[in-house]
Amino acid sequence: DGGKTWSDERYIASGEGKNTVNNPVMAVLPGGKIVFVWLENYKRIFCKVSTDEGETWSERWEIGEGFEEFRPRYAWTVTAAGPGHALATDNGRILVPVWLACNIENIFAHHPSVCATVYSDDEGLTWHAGEILPTEQFGTVDPNESCLAQTSRGIHINTRHVSPTRRRLTAVSPTGIDQWTDLRYDENLPDPICAGGMCSSGDVLYVSNCNSEVGRIHVTLSRSADFGASWDKVELNESGGYSDVCVNPVTGTAFVVYESCQETLIRLAEVAPD
Repeated sequence: DGGKTWSDERYIASGEGKNTVNNPVMAVLPGGKIVFVWLENYKRIFCKVSTDEGETWSERWEIGEGFEEFRPRYAWTVTAAGPGHALATDNGRILVPVWLACNIENIFAHHPSVCATVYSDDEGLTWHAGEILPTEQFGTVDPNESCLAQTSRGIHINTRHVSPTRRRLTAVSPTGIDQWTDLRYDENLPDPICAGGMCSSGDVLYVSNCNSEVGRIHVTLSRSADFGASWDKVELNESGGYSDVCVNPVTGTAFVVYESCQETLIRLAEVAPD
């Protein structure tokens, strides 16, 4: 009913009292299958699927092979997906935005870090590593926690980082796994080092994030009809935190789930189409 009421919660991944369960992401394939990816202790990566809208789930299986493919290029010590959601493209490819950190002195540290994607072309059975986002040309500090969306121009990535430039970092790829181009800081998307969300409806992009350079406040939905060249904005709350966004493809209504009140509450905002 549009987020007005919710079922009881059900646990679908557990650390069994001894492991952390990190950064779950989901993607819905064109046929309705849900692919669910998560991590334990920021090191082991698992997948399971549902074919009945999440009522029941398969047994989990480990998909570390895709992440291991990064090691010749980047000897990561911890890694994570998302946060937010994964992306099922029009051709059925599953893309998961990931970050990887390499710190030999502290193998639990989340920096220094890089961003990339892992992908599956067989509905989550096997996974492979994409190219690492070439942020070194900007001297970007610790890019991490990306989100993805698809338009007719390709796969868009939108990334947080801890550089002095308090703007979201963006790029576009024809495949979502390589050939990243148009890498830039989006001057119209301020960000205080906080995870945001992104999705698309046709060629319209939506981004949810804290529209601020100084703190996790002013959670905002931004809409672009020109592939990110300009954005229309609506503030959803004076406070803010992590967020994610989706759009009902039938009605055009956008839904933003976000942290507020110093990250103590989870709220859902509904934004009607223009």
